[in-house]
Amino acid sequence: MAAGPVDCHCHLSAPSFQPDVAAVVRAARQAAVAALVTVTEQAGEFRSVLELSDRCEARACRPRPGGAVAVLPASCSVGLDFTPRFASTDEQKEGQRQVLTKQVELARKLDLPLNVHSRSAGRPTINLLKEQGASKVLLHAFDGKPSVAMEGVKAGYFFSIPPSIIRSDQ
Repeated sequence: MAAGPVDCHCHLSAPSFQPDVAAVVRAARQAAVAALVTVTEQAGEFRSVLELSDRCEARACRPRPGGAVAVLPASCSVGLDFTPRFASTDEQKEGQRQVLTKQVELARKLDLPLNVHSRSAGRPTINLLKEQGASKVLLHAFDGKPSVAMEGVKAGYFFSIPPSIIRSDQ
């Protein structure tokens, strides 16, 4: 794959992008983006992601001649979201932990990477991933403390730099 930044979490299969997805990919190419890793929010988007990837001739991470952008399919985004909007009780948080545990088990069984978010749940997310033996982990939009991120780095996890970094003292 060509050198350059990678958008490790985008939603090109979302209905709102469908009218101008080609323009988004062209803009990424012009900005020297090497790849767009597109994730789904709903199961109905899986086919769209694979079709988009095929149209961009990027089913595998192979060198892209002429600076073309690779559009790579990824699994759903998984993780914990402990913001009050999604988890205001201990029971809701535990429910999310149980779902993420099953997703980690499936990823391990199928030898797939995990694209993980951790809204208001940096430490619980890292702890759960380590407890479950997760590998091939990318934490996108990680909002935990740097010391917690270092625990993930020691476990071999990767981190993206989210746009929220400009608003955070961390």
